[in-house]
Amino acid sequence: MHRAKSSLLGNPQQQATAVTISLQGGQQHSQYLPISPAFDTPVRSFSPPPFHTRSSVPQFLQYSSASFVKSPDRTRKVLLPMLAVVILAACHTKSAVPANNAAEATHVWQNNVVTVPEASELRHFLVLGKATLRSVQTELLAPAVLEADPSKVANILPPLSGRIAHLYVHLGDNVRAGQPLFTIDSSDLAQARADLKHAQQSLVFFKKALVRAEDLAAHNNIISAKDLEQAQTDYAGAQAELERAQAVFSTFGIPLNTNESPRQLTVKSPVSGRVSTLSAVAGTFANDNTAALMTVSDVSTLWFTASVQEKDLATVKAGEEVEATVQAFPGETFKGRVAFVADQLDADTRTIKVRIAYQNADGRLRPNMFATVRFLGVARDVVVVPTAALLQNDANVQVFVQTAPWAFTARTLTIGARSGEFTEVLTGLAAGTDIVVKNGVLLND
Repeated sequence: MHRAKSSLLGNPQQQATAVTISLQGGQQHSQYLPISPAFDTPVRSFSPPPFHTRSSVPQFLQYSSASFVKSPDRTRKVLLPMLAVVILAACHTKSAVPANNAAEATHVWQNNVVTVPEASELRHFLVLGKATLRSVQTELLAPAVLEADPSKVANILPPLSGRIAHLYVHLGDNVRAGQPLFTIDSSDLAQARADLKHAQQSLVFFKKALVRAEDLAAHNNIISAKDLEQAQTDYAGAQAELERAQAVFSTFGIPLNTNESPRQLTVKSPVSGRVSTLSAVAGTFANDNTAALMTVSDVSTLWFTASVQEKDLATVKAGEEVEATVQAFPGETFKGRVAFVADQLDADTRTIKVRIAYQNADGRLRPNMFATVRFLGVARDVVVVPTAALLQNDANVQVFVQTAPWAFTARTLTIGARSGEFTEVLTGLAAGTDIVVKNGVLLND
C-alpha cells in the first residue's frame, strides 16, 4: 500500500491522501481520501458496512472518503489500521462456495450433499470409519448401605420376666453358637418348674391307680365299670397336664433337666457372630419380653442394599454381577451378585431395594457403611459410533454419512448411553455404515 499527498479538486486548502492497495494477482486500486488541517475531529462516527470480498475494497475506500474530514495525523492513526483489516478480509476466501468455484473450495455444498474436492486439504483432516456392532453393558450407579444378612442376625429376647443375674458378654465380642450370654433369675421360671414337677408326680399317682383298677376289674369284676373309667380319665388328664408343663419349657427353649437353680435360666447364643447391640445390664430387671437385650450378628455375609430409581428398574436383574465401593476403603472394589430385588417400591422415594450378597470373610466391612453400587448390566449387541463423530446441531445430534467417495450427508440420530469412547445409537444408523468419525465439524463451515 502506497500513500501520496495532493490537492483535492484544485483546492489548496482541501488536501487528500492517495492510498494505493495491491491485491492478489497483481491488481491495484487507488483512492484519494480527503483531509483537512483545519479540523482535527471526525464529522461523524465511522461505522463501515461489512466487506467480505476483494470487490469490496473500493467500496470501503469510497465510504472512508465520505466519512472522515480530519487532520493528516489523525487520518494516519485511525484510517490506516482499518484499511489493514479490510485488506485481510478481502484476501480471505470462504471455505464452502458454490459449485462454479469448486476448484478453489475446501468443500462444496449442493442439494444437502457436501463434497470434498480431490485437491482439498480437508481430506487430510477428515477421519473416516464405520458404525460398528458391539456387545455393551449399560452401567448404572446407585447409593447403597451395608446390612447384615437378616437370616444370620439374632435378636436376643428375655424368655421370661426377671432380673439379670449375670452378663457374660460385652458389646463387640465374638461369640459362638451355644455360648452363654446372660443368666436371668425369674419367679415365673420357678412356678413353671413347680408345675412341671407336680404334673410328673400326678402322672405317677394316676398311673398306679389305673393299674390297680384294671387288676381288680380283671378278677371277677371286683370294682365297677364306673370306677375303672374314672381311673382311666384321671390318668389321661395327668398325661395332658404333664405335656402342657413340658410345652412351656419347650417353647422358651429351657431344658427340662438342669443342675441350675429352679429360679435361674442361662440364655445361650443361637448363632455365631458378633454382639452388635447390647442393652442388658447385670442386676437390672427385664420385664418386656418384646425388647431385645442384645443382638448377635454374623457378618461373614453382608448385603449391599442399593436404592434403585423406578426408571432404572428394567436394567437390574437377579444374578447380575455388580461392583461396589465404600468410603472407608477408597480405590478398592468389592464384587458380588444381585440376590434379591424387592417386590414393592418405596412410596416416598420412588425407589426399590436391591440386595447384593457379599462374602465378608475378612470382616473388614461393617453394617451401616455407605457404599456406591455399580450395576454392570446385561450384555447386549448395539450399534455404536465414536463419540467424537457426533455433532450437535441445535436440538439434534447428527453424524456425517458417506454416500459416495468423499460425498457426505448429515443424518440425525437418536443416541443412548455412552460407554468409554463410544456412544450407543438407538435409531438412524445401521452397523457398517461409512461415517466421518473425527473432525466432521469442519464440514459444517
